[in-house]
Amino acid sequence: MRLRSHIWAATAIAAAVAASTAASAGTIKTGLSAGKISVETVFGFGNDQQPALVEENRQFNFARVIQLGGTGPVDATIIQTGATNYANVMQTGGTTSAAIGQLGVNNTANVMQMGNATNTLLVQVGDMNTGAVSQFGRFNWAAIFQFGR
Repeated sequence: MRLRSHIWAATAIAAAVAASTAASAGTIKTGLSAGKISVETVFGFGNDQQPALVEENRQFNFARVIQLGGTGPVDATIIQTGATNYANVMQTGGTTSAAIGQLGVNNTANVMQMGNATNTLLVQVGDMNTGAVSQFGRFNWAAIFQFGR
């Protein structure tokens, strides 16, 4: 029941964003890198979004990409190299694409996509790898490659 309410909420947000014009598309990117820690957040909304790219190479890397697109495509790429890597991608749009590459001892990645066509590529190299992909659409594709070091 809880998952259903989340899906309905995401669908309502997607419908509102789809009604927005291309001129209202925008991206907000915030980040903090200090010492051994890197934290990056990207939030995109509207049609005609620029692809989101996050590259982190600290000991502890945390990345989150949220893209609420209209009928156009949304793309996210996260590349992390460090001891502990965490990546989270949430996308809605006509075509959603996510690519995540993680190299470290402890890698965690979660992807949730809603759209007509959804695509995910997840590559993790490390001793403790966790990956989850949830896709809601007509044409879904996902590949997860996990390798121990």
